[in-house]
Amino acid sequence: MKKGLLIGIIGMFLILYSLISSMVYSKVFWYGTFVLGGTLFLGYINCNLKIKSLFYFNKKTILKQYLIYFICGLIIEMIGRFTLHLWIDNPSFTFIVEIVEVFLLAYPFAFFFIYESFMLIKKIVKSFGLAVFLTTLISAFLHEYPNTFVWEWTYRIPYISFEILQINIVVIFGWMILVAIPLIVNNKIIKNI
Repeated sequence: MKKGLLIGIIGMFLILYSLISSMVYSKVFWYGTFVLGGTLFLGYINCNLKIKSLFYFNKKTILKQYLIYFICGLIIEMIGRFTLHLWIDNPSFTFIVEIVEVFLLAYPFAFFFIYESFMLIKKIVKSFGLAVFLTTLISAFLHEYPNTFVWEWTYRIPYISFEILQINIVVIFGWMILVAIPLIVNNKIIKNI
């Protein structure tokens, strides 16, 4: 039996559940489950392909990453949502739901998911630059497109209205920042802690 098969199966189930919830049943709370499932599934894949994965790190390192990702999420929300007003979360979110769904689940596990995605793509294409580009493009559509069915968050990008599959081009390019964060955290910060 391959290492972590049950974790991989749970991850795939969570991904499918989330995508069906958002795209078929219009359930607003889909993203936290999606990124948790994606992290588990890609971690399982990467681990079995002998790619540096979340599952190779010790619990202390994972906790440090989680805390750094949580702080990065707070900073992104403070700048992007509360200062620049570039997006709003679904008005049906209560304060507690927002804390759990957005800050405790969405941001940290989105960054874990992005890191696992990058490591797998880099293994396939070999080029760091191409891997960053592909991870950005794939992540932008993979994470944003299901949201167009339920609008767990809604963007308010001023002056630029060009969209691809209902995703503003600024949002797509903005994913470069979201891809850079876990790469910087894992390559610069975690190694030095």
